[in-house]
Amino acid sequence: MRVLTSLTLALCLALPAHAQSERDARLAVAEDYVSATMEGMDMQEFIRQIWQPMVQQMAQNRQQLTPEQISKIETLFSEELTEPLTDVMHAQDEILADLLTLQELEALRDFYNSENGRSVMEKMPQLAQIQQPMISRVLQAKMPVMMPKIREITTGETE
Repeated sequence: MRVLTSLTLALCLALPAHAQSERDARLAVAEDYVSATMEGMDMQEFIRQIWQPMVQQMAQNRQQLTPEQISKIETLFSEELTEPLTDVMHAQDEILADLLTLQELEALRDFYNSENGRSVMEKMPQLAQIQQPMISRVLQAKMPVMMPKIREITTGETE
């Protein structure tokens, strides 16, 4: 009985240590991945993808902006978003370590560090930028249909 109790106690004490060392290993790989992605990241291009759709939407609504106004918008977004978004991107290592397995993190890191993998990942923001207007059009078309249904779901009122 003492042997069983001792074995159970040893296992209970060892499991948290193993879990922590497993997380530490995941975190180390996640840090490697995030470091590599941040080296190749153009934060200003990332931020440009945030404000450019707004400016394009304004132009579609016949609110043309001058080059000076666009430049001021770009400066504003850059000044306000560069540091906090950089912090967010650096903080993703903890999230990735909690979300992915060690094998998944290693595969992601290795994929990104390969020539084709890095090329693909660097093109993903362009894909998102191309898709954003399409997504906006879908939302603009569907929201008038959805809003009364959302109102009905949340308030019980029908029109």
